[in-house]
Order: sequence, then structure tokens, then C-alpha cells
Amino acid sequence: MTSRHRRVRLLFGAAALAASLTTSLAACSSTSSSSATTVAGTSTDGIGTGTATVTVPADPAAALAEGVAALDVGYHFTATVTVNGATQVVADGDRNGSNSRLAITSAGATVDYVITADGSWAKPADGEWQLLEVAPATSDPIDALRAPVAVEVSPSTGGTLHVKVTVTAVSLGIQAEGNVSVLVNLQGGVITLISYDATVQGGTANVSTAISAITDTTAITAPAV
Repeated sequence: MTSRHRRVRLLFGAAALAASLTTSLAACSSTSSSSATTVAGTSTDGIGTGTATVTVPADPAAALAEGVAALDVGYHFTATVTVNGATQVVADGDRNGSNSRLAITSAGATVDYVITADGSWAKPADGEWQLLEVAPATSDPIDALRAPVAVEVSPSTGGTLHVKVTVTAVSLGIQAEGNVSVLVNLQGGVITLISYDATVQGGTANVSTAISAITDTTAITAPAV
């Protein structure tokens, strides 16, 4: 195996978690369930300033389900994986239909990825596209949100609705028993952030993915190799 092939495989392995998380998150533009309460509060989430109202849904599980159901909508994502507060992996890209394109930066190096139903390809900054021998991790956090153990509204201010979703660790691809709390932020019924912590070898990891509207809507297809 050439040094370039080894580097691609090593970088892919380091970023596999980020790839599995960021290839399946979706933004929702549908209207959330009917609300029971409107709460006024001062922004503390860094998104805005001043006072904004937060509409608390009567059924937060239904509101979450509406957001999760919008999987066919294209979106842009930026996922950051930190361990003990230090950034380890950053993934930035687009999801369009069932395919994804993203750039993953880890250990000072960036690799571009294209992931489709037909295969996955990687290209280091100074190299060419290569078909990966090992498929990306298949754990889908959206699937975990489809079947939550519990859903509840957390204190919400600044126009952002915070929903705490309890899911099984296994549903997130974490090889451990018990449950994990996932924080989902919604603004105006649109999912804008998904974040959770997990215990890893050497400390605690946080996976936080910001979601926004996709700007490059061109079809994502296999690269020429």
C-alpha cells in the first residue's frame, strides 16, 4: 500500500464518526405542532440580542418528528468533534438527496469526501480521488431521533427552542449500554443544531452539528477517477 493510500485510510478512520453524523442531518421547514405556551426571554445563545419569544409546542415529540421527517430537504452542515474541549475533527459540507459532499479536517490535514449509494471517495489536498476500500460508518443519528426514549423541552430563550431528546447509546453507534441525551435546537420550526456528549477513550467527546440552508444545489455524483 502506498503512503498516500495509508494517509487517506488513516484520515478517513479519524473522521469516520464525523462523516456518519454529518451525512444524515436534516433541516426542517415545516410548521411545528400547535403550541400551548409562549415564553419571552433574553437571548443567551449567541444567535441574537434583545428579547424574543419562544413558542413551546404542546407535543414536543411531534414537533421533533416533523423536523426529522424532512430528510429529503437539502442542507449545509458544519460538524465539530471535540475531546476534552479540544477540537479533533471538523466536517463541513452539503447533503443533497441521499448523497453528500464534505471536507473533513483532522490533525492539520483536510480530505474531501463524496459519499453516494454507489460508493465513497476521498481526495487529500495534494492528491487525486480514490475509491475507499472501507465504507463510511453507517450509524445514523436521525434514526435515533426517530425512535426516542423521551422528549422534553429544556429552558428556551432568545427565540430558540431547546429540546432534550433521550436516545439509546447503541442507536447513535456508541458501543455502550444506557442512554444519551441529545440537544436539538429549533428556530421557527427549523432544526439548527444537534449536539451530544459521549465518553470516549481518553475523556469526553462532544459532537455538535450546525445546520443551515444549502447554497450549492448541484447534484452530488461520483467523482471522475
